[in-house]
Order: sequence, then structure tokens, then C-alpha cells
Amino acid sequence: MSEVHYKSQPLSRSDIRHYAKKLRKNLLLEDAEYIDVIRLAEYIFPVLFKKYGFSFEVMPQEIMGNNHGLTNPQSGQIFIREDVYDGACCGGGRDRLTIAHELGHFLLHDGVTLGLARTIGHEPIPTYCDPEWQATAFAGEFLMDHDIIAHMTVDEIVDRCKVSFDAARYQKLK
Repeated sequence: MSEVHYKSQPLSRSDIRHYAKKLRKNLLLEDAEYIDVIRLAEYIFPVLFKKYGFSFEVMPQEIMGNNHGLTNPQSGQIFIREDVYDGACCGGGRDRLTIAHELGHFLLHDGVTLGLARTIGHEPIPTYCDPEWQATAFAGEFLMDHDIIAHMTVDEIVDRCKVSFDAARYQKLK
């Protein structure tokens, strides 16, 4: 049995960083250390991306299973597991990153910007064409702007950007 994987148009970290900076600027958040992803997902994106069908739904763990979040790029729907949503509302860095990751899928892979293509089997996908890598890179760049964190320690990034230690450490190296 073959597995279906998705391959997206190529995007470098530099491309994603530029996109995240442009989005921050358009949202009047270019100097913000902390990004309220819940507010964006529930109130701002539904208005800004109405014509793309954007919707954000919190789903019970019984329905989501092991999936923390899912995005349907064609319909614009984002589904977040209830415990992840609750964690993000309480400032949980990993949960906030999960929501930013799903927003990244919507923005980068729904046809607004790039779109996706199916691959079948075990065809290797270059990292820069992997939609999961792209969405994770977007989440890091969006929540921890490269220029804003440049002179911060990892602990300062965790405290001021409200992200996990691992995410802050990883982003600091990029």
C-alpha cells in the first residue's frame, strides 16, 4: 500500500522569513515580541481571509485523536484539538506554536500563495518542498521575528515571545 505525501512549491527559510515579516507588518505587529495567535485565528483571520473560506474550529480530543491540529488547505478550515487550544489560551509555548504552524499551512499551502501537489510512495521530498517543514519554519519566524530576537538570550525569547525553550533555542540558531 502506498502512502500519499504532499509536496509544496519550494520555499527557503529566507523566503519564509520574508513572508512572516511582511505579514507581521501588514497586521501592524512588526515590532511585537508577543503575537496573540488565538486572537488572530478567532477574530482577525476570519475577516481578512473570508473570501478564502478561512475558519478556525476547536475539536474534542475524541475526534482529533493524536492530531494536535489539522488544516484543510482547499477549504481554509483549521481544526485544533481542544487541549491544545486550552494550552495556547494559557500561554503554552508549544501549543501556541502548533496554532501558528496550522496558520502557516493555511497561508502557504491553500492556493492563496502556493498550493500543494500529491506524491505517491516513498519519493523523497526535499526539505524546502516539505509542507510540514515550511509550516514549522513559518511558525518560528512569525512568533520569533529574527531581528527582534537577535540580541535576546534563549530564556528572554521564552519569556517575551511566550514560546517553548526548545523552539526558542532552535529559532535562535536560524
